[in-house]
Amino acid sequence: MIKKIILILATLILIILPFLIGIPIIKYSPYVESNSFKAYVIIWAFISIAVTSISIVVLNYYNQLFGSLLGFGLILFLLICPIIGIVGLAAAPDLSLKMLEHPEREHLRYIFLFIAAIIFGVFFLFLLKSNLLKIKNVTTWIITFVFILAFAEFIWEFTHHYLYPEGMKEWVDQGKNVVEFGKNYDNIYIINIGVLGRLFQFSLIIWLSIRFYQLNHIKIWNPIVNIILSLIGIISAIIIYVTQMNIPKGFEFLFLFFIPGIPFLLLYWLAVGLLTKFKKSDMAG
Repeated sequence: MIKKIILILATLILIILPFLIGIPIIKYSPYVESNSFKAYVIIWAFISIAVTSISIVVLNYYNQLFGSLLGFGLILFLLICPIIGIVGLAAAPDLSLKMLEHPEREHLRYIFLFIAAIIFGVFFLFLLKSNLLKIKNVTTWIITFVFILAFAEFIWEFTHHYLYPEGMKEWVDQGKNVVEFGKNYDNIYIINIGVLGRLFQFSLIIWLSIRFYQLNHIKIWNPIVNIILSLIGIISAIIIYVTQMNIPKGFEFLFLFFIPGIPFLLLYWLAVGLLTKFKKSDMAG
């Protein structure tokens, strides 16, 4: 019983760990004019190396409890590093003309997201290669197709927004009104690509959560949380498509589920689920 209580507490801590670590470094955010950009990157890098090292040591020590899930869970768990970096920024993208004074801030945000996408990609490729999901050929091809579309949209979207400052500078240099730049750069076609991406990404998360639960690799809390939040993400994408970003008043919170960081947070929680699912014999007593 004591072991079960400890596991529950440990799980809860791991769920909010990116915020427990990320919130304290907000005071070093480069979005605060007096802060050093390099200092923030160094702090984030040090924390990421420390978290990764500690995770590897601890998980290897308990390797016998995880079995084949250890490597896969650890890969996905590393999403904590870019999530910490994004949390620590504590600011939405600066889409005003002031962005051109500090384009490195927006570049850093999308570098974090690129890292997250690469971790997600490596995890899924190893997952398919190992057939840990125990799926047959037709299902494998379908899931692979969905993954490719989900991953490709991430990479395209992050590249598009990484180059936002450069696009704004070119627009302004041509003597055009900066107020019109955002609508031109993120036009209806760009928004629709983002909508398709979220549909594939959240659908994949739902499927993974259900499949891991069916295989007894995660506990029921994980698919419940991930499915509910993913469905809200899908609904938000559909509403954004229908309204073309003009979400009805009172439902503005749906924008939160359209940002690319949410799928990675759910994938991180999937990692927590994988790494906190022990055998009943291990938790006896």
